[in-house]
Parts: sequence; C-alpha cells; structure tokens
Amino acid sequence: MNTLQTNIIKELGLENLSDERKMEIMLGVGRIVQQNVILRILDELKEKDKDEFDKFLEKNEGNEEAIYKFLKSKIFNLDDIINEEIKKIKGESIDLMQKIV
Repeated sequence: MNTLQTNIIKELGLENLSDERKMEIMLGVGRIVQQNVILRILDELKEKDKDEFDKFLEKNEGNEEAIYKFLKSKIFNLDDIINEEIKKIKGESIDLMQKIV
C-alpha cells in the first residue's frame, strides 16, 4: 500500500483488518474516486471531446496511463479534480466511520 492508502486506513480506524481486507477496501475506494472523477470530467468535456474520448476508450481500454495523458491534454486542471475527489471520499469515509463507531 502507498502512503495515501495507509493514511486512509489509519484515519478510518481499520489498521486491525487483514492486509487482504485493507486492499479490498482500498480498491473499492479507488473505484468510487475513479467514478466521481469520470463524472466530473464528462461535465467539463466539450461534446466533440466526449466523442473523441469514447473512441479513445474503445482503443485504449485498461491503459490507465494513456487515458490519463489523453484527459490531461483536454482538461488542464485534471490533477486538481483527482485530488479534490480523493479528499472528498476520504472525508466522507471518515465521517461515516465516526458515526458508526
């Protein structure tokens, strides 16, 4: 796990879980962040860029680096969007865990 993932696990109070379970949780969090980023990106892309992105995805499905480079060329603040969504899900997860505990 990277530092961000370790930090999220710690802040959520999940340190006592098995490494396997921690990774499952982080994969789920990653999927949510990715979905939120995609929704925001689709709101910001122009129609012609959306069409181009659809075609690009068909040819580059699963190639995250290529997809990132494509989106970075179309959305100047892509890194900011990604970081905002990470912070958002982290905050929401912490709030939820505090309510449960």
